[in-house]
Amino acid sequence: MTATDNMTLKSISERILQQQTKPMRLALLLRKPNIDSVNEHYVAIDTQHSDGFELALLHSIERLSSTTDEMINIADRLWIMPGLLAAKNSVNAHAYLNGVALGSNQAEAITLALSQAKRLHTQPQIVALDGSVKTNIANNAQTTLAAMTTLVESIASRCIPTHDKVNSQYWFSPLHQSRVAALCYPSANGVQAMILTQGRALVASKQLVNPQRLWLPLCATSLVQLHTKLMAFSAQVNSATDDVSLLTLIKSTLADYQTDAPLALVLMAQDRNGLIIEINAMLATMSTHLQPDINDNPPIEYKTPAGSCFYSAPLGDHGLSFVYPGVGTVYPNMLSQMGLVFPNVYAELENQGDMQSMLQTEFIYAADKNRTAQMSLSQLAIAGVGASYVLTKLLQQEFAIEPKFALGYSMGEAAMWASLDVWQAPHTMIEATQNSSIFTQDISGELRCVRQQWQLADDETIVWNSFVTRARIDELTPHLADYPRAYIAIIQGDTCVIAGCESSCKALLKQAGKRGIAANRITAMHTPAALNITDDVRQFYLQPLLANLPEHLQFISAAQTAPVTLDSHAIAQSIADTFCHQLDFTQLIHNAREQGCRLFVEVGADRQTTTLIDKINAQSNNTSPAMAIAVNAKGGDDVSSLLKCLGQLMAHRVPMSLAPFIRSLDDVINSLSQQTAIADGSPLSRCSETSLEGEPH
Repeated sequence: MTATDNMTLKSISERILQQQTKPMRLALLLRKPNIDSVNEHYVAIDTQHSDGFELALLHSIERLSSTTDEMINIADRLWIMPGLLAAKNSVNAHAYLNGVALGSNQAEAITLALSQAKRLHTQPQIVALDGSVKTNIANNAQTTLAAMTTLVESIASRCIPTHDKVNSQYWFSPLHQSRVAALCYPSANGVQAMILTQGRALVASKQLVNPQRLWLPLCATSLVQLHTKLMAFSAQVNSATDDVSLLTLIKSTLADYQTDAPLALVLMAQDRNGLIIEINAMLATMSTHLQPDINDNPPIEYKTPAGSCFYSAPLGDHGLSFVYPGVGTVYPNMLSQMGLVFPNVYAELENQGDMQSMLQTEFIYAADKNRTAQMSLSQLAIAGVGASYVLTKLLQQEFAIEPKFALGYSMGEAAMWASLDVWQAPHTMIEATQNSSIFTQDISGELRCVRQQWQLADDETIVWNSFVTRARIDELTPHLADYPRAYIAIIQGDTCVIAGCESSCKALLKQAGKRGIAANRITAMHTPAALNITDDVRQFYLQPLLANLPEHLQFISAAQTAPVTLDSHAIAQSIADTFCHQLDFTQLIHNAREQGCRLFVEVGADRQTTTLIDKINAQSNNTSPAMAIAVNAKGGDDVSSLLKCLGQLMAHRVPMSLAPFIRSLDDVINSLSQQTAIADGSPLSRCSETSLEGEPH
C-alpha cells in the first residue's frame, strides 16, 4: 500500500467520524425524481480504488449536508437528496439514509450508526458483505453499490433482504415503527455500517398473474357458446408468440368477462404449454357433454390439479359461507408470499394493529421451523385467528367477495367474530389472550379446570392428550363408562376426537378396536372440565361491537340452531357454549345446510375443515348440492392456492372484483416491454412506484 493510499484511508476515516457527529436524513430513490428546480450532480465510482464506493458515498453525503437544493446520482443506480428537500418538493423516498459509522467490528459499527440515526431501540435487519470481494477492486465497488440498491428495493417492497429472492418473505415491522436495516461491509480501517430506514414509496409488488402463473376466466350464456369461445381462445393462444402477447390476450378476456353470465370456466396453468394442455383437456370434457344424449349426462364438475375448473350447474353466491378453522392449523411460513403480492392490504393491516403479534411471527417465520411446533395454546390461537383475519380482508377488500353466512370450527367461532367487522377492537384481544389464565392455566398448561374436575392435588401429574380416530360416536360411547377420564370432545363426520388422560384414551381406543392419531396438544376444550370456566370464557369474549354491523350476513354457531343475534352478550354466550361443551361439527354443518349454506369457503391456515365438510355433506340426507373450498393449503404455494379458490368461486358464479388481476397484468406487461432495462439488469425497470404508505414513527 502506497503512502498516498494511507493518506486517503486516513482521510476517509476522519471524514466518516466527522459525519457521525451530524444529524443525517437523506432520501434514497431508485429513479430520478421529476423536479426541475433541483440541481443534479453525477458521481462516478472509482472502480480502480479499493474504497471506490465509500469515497463516492462519502462525497455525496458531505456535499448534500452543505447544500439545500441539490441531489446526487451515484453511477446511475441511486439518487440521493436531503430529506427536507424531498419533503419540500413532495418527493416520496423509497428509503432514508440516517446513519453511517466506522467501527472495529460489525457490532460496534452498527451500534454507532444506530446511535447517529437515533434508532438504538430497534433491531435492524443486517445485510453483511463478505470481505473476500476485496480481492477484486472493481467488483468490490460495484458489489457494494448493488447491495445498497437492492437493500433500498427490499425496504420499498417490504421484503426481507435475502440472497434467495424467490423464497423471500414479507418484512413485518413492530407496531407503528418503520423498517430499519444495517448494511455492513469491510473497510480498510474496520467495518463500515449504514442505517437505512423505510420511506413512504412502495415499489411494484410481485405479480398475482405472470408468465409462470396464468389465470383467466371465460364466460357464456350456454355450454355450446362456452365451448365455441374456448375453441376460439385456443386458436388465439397458439398464435401468441411471446409472453407479452399472451398476457395481453388474457387481459382482453378479463375485460370481456360478464359477472351476470350464467356459465363461466377458469383456466390456470404454470406456463403457455401448460395452458394449451389445460385448454385441450377442458375441450375434451365439454365435448362429451355436447353429444345428442346430453340429457342423460350428469352436470359437469370439472377441476384439474393445475387449478382449471368448470361447473355446468353453478351453486351461485346465495349460499356462500365463510368457515373459520380452529386451533392448531398454523404452520411454518404460512402466508409468506401474500404480503409481497398484496402490500397495500398488509400496509393497511399494519396501521390497524400489531401484525407481528397477530401472526406470531417470532414462531411462524423463524429460521428454525421447529419453533412453530413449540407454540403454546394461546400462541396457536392468536396466530390462527390472525391468519383468518388476513385472508378475510384479502377476500373482502381486494376481491370484493362477501359471504352470506359464517360459521366456525371450535375456536374458529372467535376468529369469525374478529374477522367479519363485528367486534370494535379485535386487536386488543391479542394481549388479552396471551395473558388470560383461560388459555395459559385453565384448559392448557397446568390444566386447573381438569384438576378441579378430577379433584387432584396441585402436585399430582396429569398426562393429557387428544386423538383423532376414524370412528362414529356410537362406536365409542359404550366404552366411556369404563374410562371416566376420557371424553369424546369433537364429532366430525366419520371421525371423532377423544381427549383426556392419555393412558385412558389409549385404553378406550384399544377396547373399541380403533386406532388414533395423537395430536400431542394440551387442551381441555370441549370436555366436561371446561364447563367449570364457562362464566370466565363468556366474560372474556364480551366485547363492544361496531356501530355499523353486517346486515346481510348470518352467523351460525355450534351452540344453537338459529343464527346468533348481533348482541355482545349473545355473541359471548355462543362462544362460551361452543368452547366449553362437546363440539358436534357434523350437526353444525347439517344446521348450516338447512339454513341455506351451499358453498363453504375455509378462511384460515391450511384446510382443516374442507375435507371434513365434504365428507359430512356426502353422508347427509340433504339432496341439495354443496361444496367446500379452501383458501389456503399447507405444502403449496400460498398465491396459487388462493387463485385456485378464486377460480372455483368464479366458476360457481360468485361475484368478485377483477381489478387485482388487471392491475397485475398491466404491471407485468409493462415490465416485460422494457426490454433494454431488463437486459441491463437495472432495478429501475423493476421498481415502478405503485402506491404510497404512511410513514411509521
